[in-house]
Amino acid sequence: MDRIVIEVEDGIARKWRNTDPKFRQEISQKLDQVLSVIFEKKTEDIWPFLENLRIKSEERGFNDDILEQILNEK
Repeated sequence: MDRIVIEVEDGIARKWRNTDPKFRQEISQKLDQVLSVIFEKKTEDIWPFLENLRIKSEERGFNDDILEQILNEK
């Protein structure tokens, strides 16, 4: 595996650094899967794909509040 750097808001970076290493590894694996799907798409299809993913996630009950709770768990 190789390492990449992605810029995020300061608060997200702080939470990332304070999160359990095992949980960070799980997030990294999931992001790897998501990025693999994204990069298989044509450039003009990426944003509609992500928006559709966001909508489906919200329909299934996943939202920013839940993400915040997950990121704050230790």
